[in-house]
Amino acid sequence: MKLVNAIIRTTSLDRVVTSLEAAGIRHLTIFEVKVAGDQVGLFAAHTVYKIIQIIIPDEKVEEATRIILDNAHTGLAGDGLIAVLPVEHLINIQTMERIG
Repeated sequence: MKLVNAIIRTTSLDRVVTSLEAAGIRHLTIFEVKVAGDQVGLFAAHTVYKIIQIIIPDEKVEEATRIILDNAHTGLAGDGLIAVLPVEHLINIQTMERIG
């Protein structure tokens, strides 16, 4: 399993979420964040962005990242960033079961 974190422009959020859901990727967590500091080329300083967080099987990572890129890319500085990280296991807090 992988954790996909995508920091994207707020204006791209609806397109990205709609396209992910159309592809069957429906379990998303969305955060609003303000980026600070000198992130030239990645983010506009002091601008509000959205983080989409998805935990998905390895075989869905390429599809998910392609959907995010296709719907969030404008070619301008500040489009955002995608990070893909390994997930060792998940634990369902309600059932206390380990998943994966």
